[in-house]
Amino acid sequence: MFRISGGRVEIRVAKIPLPFPPSVYAVTVCPFVFYASRVWDDKCVQVHERRHWIDQIKWLVVPWLIVYLLLSIKYGGSKEHPFEKKAYAEQDECEALSPKPAPNG
Repeated sequence: MFRISGGRVEIRVAKIPLPFPPSVYAVTVCPFVFYASRVWDDKCVQVHERRHWIDQIKWLVVPWLIVYLLLSIKYGGSKEHPFEKKAYAEQDECEALSPKPAPNG
């Protein structure tokens, strides 16, 4: 399944393949954004990936990917990675503003 949104081609996959670790549920390689099925409809993950999409356009895709991978040697894909900080901040803000499901009682 796929959708086109704001110039992005968003593709739903069962899971993100290797070489990405199992903890990765979405990946952007402009103009494509790949979402694992479990986060396909997660608006806050979409906000995160759209930040990467915008940054890749600004940097151009290949230079962005090279610098991202080089920085990943030190930071991995954590919130401390310089290219992840803003994306995680936007995702966290989205989650803070999103309505929480009512607890089952």
